[in-house]
Amino acid sequence: MSTPGREVDQSAFAELAEEFRAELQLHCYRILGSVQDAEDLVQETLLAAWRGHERFEGRSALRTWLYRIATNRSLNALRERGRRPRDSRRRRKEPPRRHRRLASASPSGSSPIQTSCSKASSPSSATTRC
Repeated sequence: MSTPGREVDQSAFAELAEEFRAELQLHCYRILGSVQDAEDLVQETLLAAWRGHERFEGRSALRTWLYRIATNRSLNALRERGRRPRDSRRRRKEPPRRHRRLASASPSGSSPIQTSCSKASSPSSATTRC
């Protein structure tokens, strides 16, 4: 981005980087799965690129360099997300799905297991009771 003896001003950098904003946001979204987190990370990426633009050697394209910064920051954010303690209020209080399905399968509200046991225990059947 900067060649020896040539400084890049903020407006020129912003113009160059703005071309890649939508691409970077989609890239970060695919890694993080959150639009808000992706937007924040693109901002951090562009800020980091601006702060480090003097270290950009020009051996790769600007796009490649920005993607590398965005990828590293996204992966770091995922690692940090995994270190946070989980909120106990978010845990589900419902039974697992398969148990809910069994409980709601019968129109009378009783489970199919209870219904079949009561049929088997009728006086006319010779099967064992449940």
